[in-house]
Amino acid sequence: MYGETGAAMRTELAGLLEQHRIQHRLGEALGQRTHAGEVIQQYRHSVLVWCTQAMQVATPMVFSNVRPRVHDPFRTTEQNGAARELARALEHATASSTVGPAPLPLITAPQENPVVEHWRQAARAAVLAEHDTNPTVTGQITAAQAQALVADVAATTQALVVLDKRYRKLPGWTTLPNPAQLGWSALAAAIDANLKTPDYSIDAEGWRPRVKLLRGPTRPGILGVLQAEHNLLIRLQAFPHVANLRLVADSQRHISRQLTPQAARVDETLAARWEQRADNYELIRQQLRDIGSLLGTGDLAAVEAAKIVSRLKNVPADRIIEPRTLAAFQTLYDKIDQRIADIVEEGLERRVFTQRVTLPRLDTGRGALAAPVRERHRTITNADDLDVVRTVREQLRPPTDTQLTGPGDSRADLHAAVARPLASSRRVEAREL
Repeated sequence: MYGETGAAMRTELAGLLEQHRIQHRLGEALGQRTHAGEVIQQYRHSVLVWCTQAMQVATPMVFSNVRPRVHDPFRTTEQNGAARELARALEHATASSTVGPAPLPLITAPQENPVVEHWRQAARAAVLAEHDTNPTVTGQITAAQAQALVADVAATTQALVVLDKRYRKLPGWTTLPNPAQLGWSALAAAIDANLKTPDYSIDAEGWRPRVKLLRGPTRPGILGVLQAEHNLLIRLQAFPHVANLRLVADSQRHISRQLTPQAARVDETLAARWEQRADNYELIRQQLRDIGSLLGTGDLAAVEAAKIVSRLKNVPADRIIEPRTLAAFQTLYDKIDQRIADIVEEGLERRVFTQRVTLPRLDTGRGALAAPVRERHRTITNADDLDVVRTVREQLRPPTDTQLTGPGDSRADLHAAVARPLASSRRVEAREL
């Protein structure tokens, strides 16, 4: 996710800003400093490429927080906004650079020198962040999230400009193209973006590795139940038939009910949540009895549900479960509850659910001794017709966390590290005056 790669990049840049006397740190021999400078410039270009690509993604969603002097609704001022000026400056710096990005061997191979290793880690995080901030992944970001991304790029650009000035005496060092324009554009974009509180929930966006099935031999004891619960979540990606959905709901009732005593020995609050979850799935299982579906498979999900029930029999009642394992179960519970709630909503939206209704006459055409009541299935189009819909919406679906995420320590550390050399340079200028 972007929260991990962005934080890693900011942490490494903040660490580099704390280091002074760079030539002394890179080695005593001239050849060592020359070679280190060449490698560092390639790492710097990799970070610069990420800044350029991230601004291309964020700029269309960014609106300036500075009001124009003369308000004219028929004239747009966004073409000359601070974010667009920074985007143009970064594109010019990237295109005019005579140094290419670091190749893959330099990104993956650790460096012996601590300074060069900091740059490698920053470049590695930038390369990984390119996947997290590409247009495909971040196509649904909001304007507030784009403001947070612009603020991050602006702080990163300011750090590159400060470091470029500090490294300028290295042998063979090539400065950034037009660093003054790049620094002032980054400062203006940072001020503009922070006039309003950015939405730092963008840290949760980005590329995620594909979740895979836990194949191989069955894990012993409670780990085998956890393995089947994990595989059930993956199997539920396919839309299941209601008959298989009832089996899945029954398995969740079993696992929540049976593991509640083990959870009570560690956390009473968690045990109460699991007891309520078992009651919810008992109610859902009953409400699905008169529901059918026209589409759906879910045979593999039903197999995993059966594995859960069978493996629970091998777990002793007096087994003490570690808190880490309980937390893993709770994470899977929340995701499965969310997926089952989405399945019910999707089935209602696609009009594949049918409800069994009784007709006022007896069915006399079956040839049975007792004539049963005639039954038919009708398509359900209204959510108010299904009790299970209200149950999954009001009781099953996990509550969404609406708490705004803060900027994090990495952002604060980078801003402090960037501001520190600026403040020291101003003191030097004041003494000279």
